[in-house]
Amino acid sequence: MPVVAMALMLGACGSMEKLSELSVPSADLTSFEWNPYSKASTAVAPTFKTAAASPADYVSADGSCAGVSTGEGGSAQTSGGAVALQMTECAVVRVLGVPEKIDIGANERGERTARLLYSRGDRPGLYSFTAGQLTQIERVAEAAPAAKPQKKPAAKPVRRPVT
Repeated sequence: MPVVAMALMLGACGSMEKLSELSVPSADLTSFEWNPYSKASTAVAPTFKTAAASPADYVSADGSCAGVSTGEGGSAQTSGGAVALQMTECAVVRVLGVPEKIDIGANERGERTARLLYSRGDRPGLYSFTAGQLTQIERVAEAAPAAKPQKKPAAKPVRRPVT
């Protein structure tokens, strides 16, 4: 057995001259995809938009957007789907519908800010936008349905003894 091991070691030494012919693949770190899921998220959510939002992507004070159809009662027809950071204001409205409350303003850099409140539905939350793109989602408690007022039992008249 030791003879076989010695033969293998000597055979390996004989192939050392071909080591210079070994090619090492080059690594291009500038094109490395650090987040392999970033491209997948654009394929899953077609409304995902990474470019700067334009005024056409802004929701108005009444909750309407260009290209969002409204149904009976003025509520938006939702398309369903996912909500992701960096989506535009109108893309979120297309997914979730018209919000219950809208606050539009500007931050210290003069960029447009908007906060859309959804307290009902599948994803209740406060959605915050900067420069037309979703930057934060805060969970809120879902509003409880209006409870029917319960009738109190009528008070029984108190009978007092006649004296």
